[in-house]
Amino acid sequence: MKISIVVYSDDLTREDVALLLQSIRDCEQKSFLQKEIGVFLFAPALTTQEATEIMARIKPPFTHGPLALGGKPSESANLCP
Repeated sequence: MKISIVVYSDDLTREDVALLLQSIRDCEQKSFLQKEIGVFLFAPALTTQEATEIMARIKPPFTHGPLALGGKPSESANLCP
């Protein structure tokens, strides 16, 4: 079973994103013991560094990642064609 979740928000604060991701991880640990949910975070208000720090604080740590792309226009402009 492969499970992927995309989290996208222009409105969530850094703390809200951290709480949401930790809640997803807690649910995964309780209900999907043999599986890992892949989470892709897209929050334009966060920098790459902020997103990476949030993902790195999730406990227990994810097996893969964190991999984060910056969302602020000044940082992600070179990612757009």
